[in-house]
Amino acid sequence: MSSPTVMQQPGDSAASLLHYQAYTKPGAKEVSWTRHATANEEFNITSAGGRKYLIKFESNFSKKHLATFSKKDSKLKAAIADLTLKMPKGTSEGEILAAAQKQLLDAKILKILKVREGPEDTDLCARCGHPRKNNPIGSGHSKTGTCQVSGCTKCVGGFLTKYVSERTSEGKPEVNPLAGSPASESSCIVLNWIPKNEFEKAVADSILAVDAKNDLADTPTTKGSALVTLKWNFGKSREGAVRHAKSGAIDMDKGTWCEVGARKTKSSPKGIDATWTVVHWEGQG
Repeated sequence: MSSPTVMQQPGDSAASLLHYQAYTKPGAKEVSWTRHATANEEFNITSAGGRKYLIKFESNFSKKHLATFSKKDSKLKAAIADLTLKMPKGTSEGEILAAAQKQLLDAKILKILKVREGPEDTDLCARCGHPRKNNPIGSGHSKTGTCQVSGCTKCVGGFLTKYVSERTSEGKPEVNPLAGSPASESSCIVLNWIPKNEFEKAVADSILAVDAKNDLADTPTTKGSALVTLKWNFGKSREGAVRHAKSGAIDMDKGTWCEVGARKTKSSPKGIDATWTVVHWEGQG
């Protein structure tokens, strides 16, 4: 099987750094696009001094924490039409577009939070599709995983969440990019709101702040080992670049910086001074 086609979105925002791969939905002829899996995503960053870094991501970081506008034109058009009727007369087309993009982005961030919270009542059996219920005498599945619906008594285990089921039915190559421990809150960087050169500078500056001469020793790769904290500061002119959601609502939407835990590896591809692998999110404000 040949490797899927890979592309990057055009544009001057940091969203253009992300890579996408092609896939075909069941029964469709046209190609659709989905974000690269975290393990395959990487950015090339050059510092002001000419040092070159390769930025990689781990533990589903890029899907969880690097947010972009909705790719679905139909949703955007519907949001624009709705807001055109609701917003004050005289509101410019640009303002309506920005409001529509933010509305869809908010919905996207909250959907990611809901998926990461992992509500058990959305779990579906991988074999029969019936929802899991922790009531052995009701319809659904018992705590042991045996289906209680008539005709499904041999159906055991293999539960899928609604999110995974939808991505599986769409034929997406990565069916659960949000896999990991349940989370009651979620944070993200809105790449579309940050110019590409500013994002690259923030990342490069964060590395230079902790390793100006590239003489920092490699970080241990064993699980639980200490990580280096990198602070990505996008500046006051980029309010909203960093956002946070909790309890089903956006509770911080004007953040300008975040901190991430990363590992350094100096033995990198030719022409690269060091590889920094971003492992997890540490804080924002």
